[in-house]
Amino acid sequence: MLVPADRARFYRNNFDAMRLVLALLVVFSHSFALRFGTEAFEPISIATNGYYNAGHVGVWGFFIVSGFLIAHSYERSHSIGSFAAKRVRRIYPAYLAATAICAFAVTPLFAPPGFTITALEAARTIGANLLLANHFPLPDLFAANPVHAVNGSLWSIKFEALCYVGVALLGILALPLRRWALPLVYVAVVATWCWLDITGRKPGGPQLVAEVIGWPYMWFRVLPNFLAGMIVYLHRDIIPRSTPLLLAGLAACFLGFHLGGHGPAGIVAAHVLAPPAMAYLLFWIAFHPRIDLSRTARFGDLSYGTYLYAYVIQQMLVARAAALPFPLFVLASMLLALAAGALSWWVVERHFLDHGRRPAEHRPEKKEAPALP
Repeated sequence: MLVPADRARFYRNNFDAMRLVLALLVVFSHSFALRFGTEAFEPISIATNGYYNAGHVGVWGFFIVSGFLIAHSYERSHSIGSFAAKRVRRIYPAYLAATAICAFAVTPLFAPPGFTITALEAARTIGANLLLANHFPLPDLFAANPVHAVNGSLWSIKFEALCYVGVALLGILALPLRRWALPLVYVAVVATWCWLDITGRKPGGPQLVAEVIGWPYMWFRVLPNFLAGMIVYLHRDIIPRSTPLLLAGLAACFLGFHLGGHGPAGIVAAHVLAPPAMAYLLFWIAFHPRIDLSRTARFGDLSYGTYLYAYVIQQMLVARAAALPFPLFVLASMLLALAAGALSWWVVERHFLDHGRRPAEHRPEKKEAPALP
């Protein structure tokens, strides 16, 4: 099986290492976007004919892994309340710390002369970010850079949190219905996504809707990946481990990217083939019997903090070290982002998390708790 049934092997996985690599892929991709204003000549973008870049692989990979792990977290939770509490502790403290630093430390350093943050604006910033709004006192802080945003990576946090809400809502369904409903939802979302892109539609909706749930169109890019991770978890007992199947899926993707061009055939290939192929690749690596990277996070799980701070660090480097050669810019971005990730873990994140990571059989659970299979 792709996901081992043996509990010891299930918990001895490579997710910590993979998430760190995914975070660094985002840093690599943003190095092109923030330094040059485009990712068109980023290597993965060239390899996929512009359909994906390293940032897409990193973010969509995060959602795939998250779908799997959040389904598992729900299974091990005593109740929906305990599940929600764990998710809040994981998301909020580091996010609020990162947005506060961006708003109240970075903004004064890079704001135009005479700009001040009033008490009202400080309260508005804190209140908005409690709702995961990614609000900053000066949204175009880096106006002289190719990209002006303070921290453009944070858009995904709201989508991630709302995916957690979706998992909790799915918990009210009967187990057999839940197990087979998700693939049907997945097919419906991907079919709609294909139709939207083929016809050139990118639905937005009222501003209030976007503020509450994010840009509606973006859900058609996020959900297939998160659902793919959940589907692997729900059907982990029947999905085979097959290297030829993995290679065939990846080959089909790249052929579709290039032979289909940017017309309907290429769009269908990118949307239909890529999410399941990426999911299969990630779990093939995560549970590979001869690859053991399970001790990657023994000094701390740096991936979340690295992701939260990398963008603003890169913006500051572009603003203050524009003459830095691009390879050194990429290297400095990664090293500084990793350092920020380490500080985020040791100063903030670890104080809110359960460090035990004990297997489920060591945790007492109420028998009536809703559970995924």
